Amino acid sequence: MLDTHFRQTHNRGQTERAGRTPDCGVRVRTPDSWTPQPVAATPRHKGKGPAKGEPRLSDQLPTSPPIFTYLDALIPVRCHEHMAILHRSHAAAVRWAGFVSEGLRLGHWCCYLAPARLHNDMLTRLREFGVDVERRLSDRTLQFQQEMADPRRLLDWAQSFFAGAEIAHAPAVRWLEEGIWPEPAGIPVPQFFEFHARLNYLVKHYPSVALCQYDVENLEIPHLFSAIAVHRHLLVEGTLVRDNPFYVPAEKFLSMSPEDRDRDLRDVFREVGFDLKKLLSTLAGYGQLQRPPSPES
Repeated sequence: MLDTHFRQTHNRGQTERAGRTPDCGVRVRTPDSWTPQPVAATPRHKGKGPAKGEPRLSDQLPTSPPIFTYLDALIPVRCHEHMAILHRSHAAAVRWAGFVSEGLRLGHWCCYLAPARLHNDMLTRLREFGVDVERRLSDRTLQFQQEMADPRRLLDWAQSFFAGAEIAHAPAVRWLEEGIWPEPAGIPVPQFFEFHARLNYLVKHYPSVALCQYDVENLEIPHLFSAIAVHRHLLVEGTLVRDNPFYVPAEKFLSMSPEDRDRDLRDVFREVGFDLKKLLSTLAGYGQLQRPPSPES
């Protein structure tokens, strides 16, 4: 039954692709002009497009972007990927500090979104990697976003961060986030994931990778569903799931009701007996069926 459900939902995120070059070329823009240009709606999305005023640009790319990095020197991550890392370990909060330190060595702009209490832990790990964190913070190639309660301000900050990297001609952006911080900061969780849907546009516009970590033991099930829905790619307890079958494209996610956004995931969760471990195993199993790209691809 689950296999049938996966086949039925695998293509739900395949929308009409907006044209762009196959490489990771950068088009320089001013900080306030990042908004994607409108493209014509396709028959498939007739009547289901974004709400008035929302971007209509597809967040898909026409070709497979090049490999951006390998997590743990093993897990391939392509340029322009926005990935949710689902884990059940409290020690994972600064797990991917190497992703940031590698980026800083390459001249990338890197940001870390996490509760303030985790900032010192990340700085300590970066120093262990040999990063001169004081210099990086000073030249703003490393930025720690403070918690904020207004999702609009968060989006404005994200836009300015990507625009700043573009103006500085940074070769790429790296975004690392600990997804436990929005509720303590006062951001309503539904609006936080709407922000993440919009983040897909920024990631597609600029050579970048966004890694967003979620401790599933401390995430309510409806919020876990939203985390899965807004990220095209998943890393489920160490297993890469490329082209997540439950991904909802941003232009569609923003116009859907909360109930419709996670309908398919609720159906699968019911099929596995409302068992979180089985749901994660099901997602990981789907990833194991995929053939990972080789280092030469």
